[in-house]
Amino acid sequence: MAFLTPLFLLLGLLAAPIILMYMLRLRRREVMVSSSMLWQKLLRDREANAPWQKLRRNLLLLLQLLILALLVFALARPFIPIPSLVTSNVVVLLDGSASMSSVDVEPNRFTIAQEEVVALIDDLGSTRQMTIILAGSVPHVIISAANDKNRLREAVLEAVSESGESDWQAAFALAAGAAQGFDDAKIIIVSDGGIPTDLPTLPAEVIYIPIGTSGENLAITALATRDGAGGVELFASISNEGVIDRDALLSLTMDGVLYDSRRLHIPANSNANAVWELPAGISVVQASLSELVDDYLPLDNEAWAVHEGGISNRALLVTDGNLFLEQIYSVLPGIETFKAAPDDALVDPFDLYIFDGVTLPNPLPDADMLIINPPLMLDEALPFTVTGLFSDTKAIRLADSPLLQFVDWGNVNVRMAKDVTAPWAQTLVEAEGGPLLMIGEQNGRRLAILPFDLSDSDLPLQIAFPILMANITGWLSPGRAFNGAAAIQTHDAVTIVPMTGATAVSIKKPDTSVWKTAVTGDPITFSETDMLGLYQITLHDSTGEQEAGAFAVNLFSPSESAIAPAEQLQVGQMDVQTATDEGNVGQRELWIWLTAVAVLLLVIEWWVHYRGVQTGK
Repeated sequence: MAFLTPLFLLLGLLAAPIILMYMLRLRRREVMVSSSMLWQKLLRDREANAPWQKLRRNLLLLLQLLILALLVFALARPFIPIPSLVTSNVVVLLDGSASMSSVDVEPNRFTIAQEEVVALIDDLGSTRQMTIILAGSVPHVIISAANDKNRLREAVLEAVSESGESDWQAAFALAAGAAQGFDDAKIIIVSDGGIPTDLPTLPAEVIYIPIGTSGENLAITALATRDGAGGVELFASISNEGVIDRDALLSLTMDGVLYDSRRLHIPANSNANAVWELPAGISVVQASLSELVDDYLPLDNEAWAVHEGGISNRALLVTDGNLFLEQIYSVLPGIETFKAAPDDALVDPFDLYIFDGVTLPNPLPDADMLIINPPLMLDEALPFTVTGLFSDTKAIRLADSPLLQFVDWGNVNVRMAKDVTAPWAQTLVEAEGGPLLMIGEQNGRRLAILPFDLSDSDLPLQIAFPILMANITGWLSPGRAFNGAAAIQTHDAVTIVPMTGATAVSIKKPDTSVWKTAVTGDPITFSETDMLGLYQITLHDSTGEQEAGAFAVNLFSPSESAIAPAEQLQVGQMDVQTATDEGNVGQRELWIWLTAVAVLLLVIEWWVHYRGVQTGK
């Protein structure tokens, strides 16, 4: 045993005054005697009150000297040499990736990694400092250049692992910067070893502490839909990252209802693929693995696929021939347009119908509709009536509506228009003779009416025409309100482009919490994709709410699903040393235990003194 501050041992000289006080202490005591035969005893007691008496056994004296000795030793900070990795300033890289959620060790790898870091903190010397970096999708320093062991422990134990890949390039950059801030430094990587090999060399000694024991894991590595010749096709791929052949049950749930289950055999270090033909109109498909044996990473046992964003954007243009409309609807994003002649039967269900100068079916389709140049009719079963024509088509009033945003109607000329009456509709463009553009909701469907023939106007020749048609179509059928990759992973950003008229966007996360923001006119970037699962988008406008699709966040990461812990690491051209205590000597200080014993003896000393006073001794 040695001492870090041996000068404090001189405080042991304080024992001398304590002993002197006991040697000089008077011990007079009144004694009631019944005869002079006891005077001899009183004389002896009087002699005991003389200075420099011989010390007698005294429990209080022994306790006080022992307390002093313990406190002096604690101030001198004794330590014993122990094997340790922490012999200098330390930068710890704590792996927070998805594979650290593996449960091949109890309770999981990340918790074991936290315990390893806490052990390093316990061995940290009194003059050394530690910086801890959590290597996640966005690596960050959770505590910088600290020596307070309590703060270091709290920072480590508050850290949480993520459900995606770690950005090791950024984590290494942080570690390099932190190491350069120390005179001498050591970088310790606490991980299961899923680290790229093309990382730059670090400017310090690097030590690797491996976490984990097994690589057995089944994972859903792909789940995707596409439109095939016979309908919607679904493709799924299951990977076996272990060394033993496995069987598993793969179940499909469509829009919340179990659709099919298949038992698959997946050879070791190989894949098994499966294909389904799904019925039309499906939106969300969830795949899950069950009946697993020795599968140590639960995060990749489920996956989601959203067909076309979860919103079907099929439109039917019923016209006798309108080149302007055909061109517009061939380029509008998020809309797949089909064309039909006026006498064709409406068989397939569509999400949007555009009727251009044709007789309307009775009953009307149960979908949103854009009605252009409706024929004269007084059918009470229809939601509006057309009673005549008017030629006073100069616009005299424009409503303050997002559908007219960037639309210059001042230069639009219309030769003749129909007189349409619809009590439920709002007039957006009004001429002297009647409405030129009306919108509204009727029986749960949205309708827009342009009561004139496009060929009887110069609207298709105006720059306002494509803008107006895009705005109207967006209001009728919001379509896909976001732009995101088919395989979105955690912390990927999704750009949301709300349709015209939307005032707010809300997103329901997989944990049922809701993220909401107001629409300002600019695209909205949503980056809170930190959870695996389904995210559902809802658009809000003055008329209420409307679903605008969904997207799924899946793991789909071969590097994270391959959970076999690496025995050794290589960073750049350097082989990283695996943790070993050989040749590394640290210090285990004892002052905290000495102080604790001193406090306990102080309590005992008080109790002995109090008991002596009570008994008169």
